[in-house]
Amino acid sequence: MKKYASSEHTKNALVNAAGELAAEMGFSNISTRAIAERAGENIGSIHYHFGGKDKLFEAVIREVIARGNNFSVADAIAPFSDSLNTREGQLKALRAVVNKKISSLFDPSFPRWHSRIVYQLMQYKCPLQEILQKELLNPMVESISELLSAINPFLERDETMLITFLMISPIVSHADYMPFCLDHLGEDHYNDNYLRKMEDFIVKQTERLLGIGNNPSQSQQ
Repeated sequence: MKKYASSEHTKNALVNAAGELAAEMGFSNISTRAIAERAGENIGSIHYHFGGKDKLFEAVIREVIARGNNFSVADAIAPFSDSLNTREGQLKALRAVVNKKISSLFDPSFPRWHSRIVYQLMQYKCPLQEILQKELLNPMVESISELLSAINPFLERDETMLITFLMISPIVSHADYMPFCLDHLGEDHYNDNYLRKMEDFIVKQTERLLGIGNNPSQSQQ
C-alpha cells in the first residue's frame, strides 16, 4: 500500500508539474527535464508512469476534463428543465449556469493552471485540443445553446452562439487574466461580493438579450 501511495504521489506531481509548465509556456515548449525538475522527480519516472511525454500531456488534459465535468452545465440546468416555459424557471436556469461556471473557476481548491491549459490549447489545432473540445467544451456549449433556444426559439444559430460566449467570456477572462484584474482591483483574490455582482450582471445581460418577459418575436425586431 505504501508503494502504491508513493506511485500515486509521483504521478500527481508529474501531472501538476506538466500542467503548470504548459499553462506558462504551452505544451510544445516543455521538456521532460523541466517537468521532472518541477515535480521533484527523475526523468525516468515520466516513462515509467506514462510511457512518455505525450501520454503525460494527455493525462493533464484528462484531469482538466474530469474536474470540468464535475461542474457540468447540463447538471446545473437539469432541475429546471420542466419549468423553462416560465420566466422564473428560465431565470433560475440561466443563473444556475453562470453560478456553476463561476464556482468551477474560482473555487479555492481549483488549480489555477486548469483554465490556462484550456486557453493555451484553443490557440491551435492538435490532438489534445480535439480531446478537450470533444469531451468538455462541446458538451458545455451545446447545453447552453439548447437552453437559450428553449427560452427563445426565435434565435438564429449565430445569435445563440454569440449569447453563449457573451455569458462565458467574462468568467473565463477573469480567470485567464486574474493577476491583471486583481491588480486593478487592489485585491489578492475575487471576494464573494465581486463574484455575486459578476453573476448578476451576466444574468441581467443575458435576460435582456433573450427578451425574457417579453413577446419573443418582438425581441427580434
